[in-house]
Amino acid sequence: MKPPLSTKPGRCWWLALMAVVLFVGCRQEAEQTTKPAPDPGPAELSITPGVENAPAESSEEQAHEDRPEAQETRPWTDNLTAPPVFSEDLDKSTLPARPEETAPPTDETPEPPKEPEPPKEPEPAGDGAEPAAPVETEVKPAGGKLGPPLGEDVAKLVPLDPNPAVWIDKAAHRVVLTAQVCQRNAPLEMFACTSGTKEHEAVVAVPARARTIHAALLAVGATPGKPVQFHPQYVAATGDEVEIDVRWKDENGKIHTAKAQEWIRDIQTKKAMTHNWVFGGSSFWTDEESGRQYYSADSGDLICVSNFPSAMLDLPIESTQSDSDLLFEAFTENIPPLGTTVTVILKPKLADKK
Repeated sequence: MKPPLSTKPGRCWWLALMAVVLFVGCRQEAEQTTKPAPDPGPAELSITPGVENAPAESSEEQAHEDRPEAQETRPWTDNLTAPPVFSEDLDKSTLPARPEETAPPTDETPEPPKEPEPPKEPEPAGDGAEPAAPVETEVKPAGGKLGPPLGEDVAKLVPLDPNPAVWIDKAAHRVVLTAQVCQRNAPLEMFACTSGTKEHEAVVAVPARARTIHAALLAVGATPGKPVQFHPQYVAATGDEVEIDVRWKDENGKIHTAKAQEWIRDIQTKKAMTHNWVFGGSSFWTDEESGRQYYSADSGDLICVSNFPSAMLDLPIESTQSDSDLLFEAFTENIPPLGTTVTVILKPKLADKK
């Protein structure tokens, strides 16, 4: 039988040595767990985007932070999630200013923004100087709301329009229109147009369709002829001659009457036009796709001073429609202010017919 382990001196010494080593190791471990960690010093900002105030983990990492390429962290970015990226192509004015770049406070009160100066009124013309021409504004079409004709017994007139702008006086063989002054200072292609069409080159605008006025002339006995012809050669418009008078009320309420020609000036002679109009009658055309028939003068060519094949009333003389060679212009001095309501009276010369 083998003797117990305690009876062998060499093995007992080995066991005792192992016990001492274990005891010393456990003691050191206990001291390390209870000893407070050394103060790592002030925290350093991390240059990793999205991480703030991350402390360095080791002396090696601290040395890495101290290298020049790691000096992107700045204390003025504490309020940013990630430090800004600087580039020569970026507009640095959009980045927060550094403390040293902030302008120091001053005791001076900033000047309030200057108020815009009110527009200056035109100075009166001096002695011998011509007064400035009044600025005329565009006139919107009246839409048939011009009221009854001036100086007429409306009970004796027959209206031909739902919003009365066209009346006939069958006993006196007249057509009466209400219109509005739309131009006073411009070269002219017509005396009257239909509202909303060619007011920039006419003196008055009539809020009615040209075909309605054509029918009114037929109703009082006028006979249309033929519109102007250019090919193969020029042939002037023909038809019954039509006299045109205008009637308006001044600012004092006084009613005035004049020939329509007095509102039209010959560009060459600087005198009022002398020609009467003729009832050319325009023309009809048919849309091939829809089959509908249209009256050409409804495009605005009502009472023309330049020759148009579409004109309802035209001049029986050659009068170009070229902008650079127009023969007539508005006779400004004789025309009432823009927007003035005007009564236009068309009277065919039936007595001269055989």
